[in-house]
Amino acid sequence: MTSSDPAAEAAALFTGGYSCAQAVLAACGPALGLDRATALRLASGLGAGLGGLRETCGAVTAMAAVLGLRHGTTEPMDAKTKAALYKEVQAAIADFEATFATHNCRELLRRASIEKQAGVAPEERSAAYYAKRPCEAFVRFCAQRALQ
Repeated sequence: MTSSDPAAEAAALFTGGYSCAQAVLAACGPALGLDRATALRLASGLGAGLGGLRETCGAVTAMAAVLGLRHGTTEPMDAKTKAALYKEVQAAIADFEATFATHNCRELLRRASIEKQAGVAPEERSAAYYAKRPCEAFVRFCAQRALQ
């Protein structure tokens, strides 16, 4: 599945069972030279607020990774490129927060009346799971913003 609409593709991946982080990185990564399988494996530990800790939203973390693919450097002393990337990541997160009020997974879920404890096992994906979760909007936003 490769689409000209990364936001729609990320949403489809998320509702197809992938984590928020996997959905964003797999939807955006191939256009930047990262193959789908590697993107899925790389992002597999980032979902649910970084490995289920309910900290920074996995879609936001993946968005930062995509921005790194787009604007990052391979040179260890390239402070100018690193600073520009940090500025872009901070701006993207500020845009996310302007839309959703926070980038913290636990708080995003709480705002949707979902109380989740950190470190719990992933929930079974079902129609009820997706119906109550706001995460599809987050993956859409992050995939779109990462490739702007």
